[in-house]
Amino acid sequence: MLTAALLAQIMQCPLPRAQRWVDPLNAAMKRFGISTPVRAASFLGQLGHESLSLSRVEESLSYSRARLLDVFGSYVDADEAAAFVHQPVKLGNRVYAKRNGNGTETSGDGYLFRGRGPMQHTGRGNYRHVGQLIGQPLEEQPTLLLEPEIGAMAAAAYWHDAGLNSLADKRDVLAVSRTVNLGNARSRATPNGLADRTARTTRALAVLGVR
Repeated sequence: MLTAALLAQIMQCPLPRAQRWVDPLNAAMKRFGISTPVRAASFLGQLGHESLSLSRVEESLSYSRARLLDVFGSYVDADEAAAFVHQPVKLGNRVYAKRNGNGTETSGDGYLFRGRGPMQHTGRGNYRHVGQLIGQPLEEQPTLLLEPEIGAMAAAAYWHDAGLNSLADKRDVLAVSRTVNLGNARSRATPNGLADRTARTTRALAVLGVR
């Protein structure tokens, strides 16, 4: 069982934030078999990266031109990028259209089902699937993922469903990272934020006493 102090150390976040999340995370990890220090370290390392140490549980999609092209250059051409700068609704609807169960750009699904929860679940189809795993109407009520109890449970359910416990057992940070998020950049040879994901997992292993 995690304590708030351990979680704060792993996430390098303020203690009050850790206190808000520790019980939901403990319950979620217990339910979905994240039951060893190695599994917990891998899960928390990825979770910490995706949520910026549990500080971000909803994707903003408000980007500068340079950052927009770095992250979503495959979906927005350079000559039209200016129209999407700091336009989160417009950007979300463009870049997530017809992906992960979303409708067309005009459906509004892209922005409605943008990344939420500490694992940043994205897309109508993923909301539906994870909601079924935990018995919550996430497709009908997307903002439920912002609640720590539901967000943590959704993250752990996804983790278990994707077979990530077995990859964590092998301490294969690269394989886990590729499964969680390859990133949307125009060209990446390595997964999105691999160095940070690795550092966070290594820190979690040390805090949890794993050699």
